[in-house]
Amino acid sequence: MRKIFFIHGPNLNLLGEREPEIYGHLTLQQVNDQIANFAEKCQIEPIFFQSNHEGQLIDFIHAHRRDAVGLVINPAALTHYSYALRDALAAVNLPTVEVHLSDVHRREAFRQASVMREICLTQISGLGVESYRRGLEVVLGSLGRKELQQFLTETKNVDEAYRACVKILKRDFPKYNWVGIYLVEGNELVVHNYLGAPTPHARIPIGQGICGAAVAEQETIIVPDVNADSRYLACSIETKSEIVVPIQGRRIYGEIDIDSHAPNAFHHYDREMLEGMASDLARFLDAAMN
Repeated sequence: MRKIFFIHGPNLNLLGEREPEIYGHLTLQQVNDQIANFAEKCQIEPIFFQSNHEGQLIDFIHAHRRDAVGLVINPAALTHYSYALRDALAAVNLPTVEVHLSDVHRREAFRQASVMREICLTQISGLGVESYRRGLEVVLGSLGRKELQQFLTETKNVDEAYRACVKILKRDFPKYNWVGIYLVEGNELVVHNYLGAPTPHARIPIGQGICGAAVAEQETIIVPDVNADSRYLACSIETKSEIVVPIQGRRIYGEIDIDSHAPNAFHHYDREMLEGMASDLARFLDAAMN
């Protein structure tokens, strides 16, 4: 099982006691337990480490740099000035996300500065424990896209490329309850492959439903609540939200379609990652069908 580090900086050992109106009432152990439960669903083994000492954090990163495939870090106060910690993160070159429990951009001016941000995939703050969960999703999205890119360099089989994309997404994101690819055939979208419950909509006219609208408009569509969108073609009573991303190169080849049983499941990190994968597929298809 792949391992990902979750590193906590100074004073986070006092979570639950330290300014709970800002940092919440959960202890560090409770935070780690919630992260661990989520990570298990993503088929990830989390490795936790906390220290109040800059050097110990750096030593841990150095010593275990080959033991994990990614890193989520809350540097705490070190965020604002520790170039040594920043250089350690840059040196090991693991896909890294900087996270914070509180919204640092609504706090004191000094907390809004980060020397870590530019060497991280992104910074996520203000969501409590959810910051860590989203941080893990961003790391998995980065790893999944690299895995797909590598696969596309090793195959010439278009069907295998589509299946690899669906497999990676379904494996890494438990909130993706149905993942499929539809291909354009004439004036219709035809389901190519999927993982999830059987769909009654194997063929969808372009322009109909959310899937058909995404291709007709040549735009990603995110629907936070499918029951509030008149375009939705009901597939399952469990589906609450949906994202559809066109695969568009020299022409539109099809789309990535994902349903979730959770309402409002898709945020802009999902969009960026999925649009990146769709672009990778489109470049591969442009070359393969030349």
